[in-house]
Amino acid sequence: MSEPSRRQQARNDRIDNQRVFVFSIAVAIIVMAGALLYFYAVDKRGEGPSHDASPPAAQVQGGAQTPPVQAPSAPPK
Repeated sequence: MSEPSRRQQARNDRIDNQRVFVFSIAVAIIVMAGALLYFYAVDKRGEGPSHDASPPAAQVQGGAQTPPVQAPSAPPK
């Protein structure tokens, strides 16, 4: 290959790489937007997990407090 054709090929490769990068970013943004819209739609229809399914410890209100648990003491020697 001659020098001018190598430069032309290198320039074409850079342009192709740039196009692939831009295309990949666009696809990633579209996939993320689609996932967000899907989860929003599922949440609005009520098909997702209910918000009442949290563990009992997370449902305790500020007024219910339990005394701290003490570690067992070592037996005397």
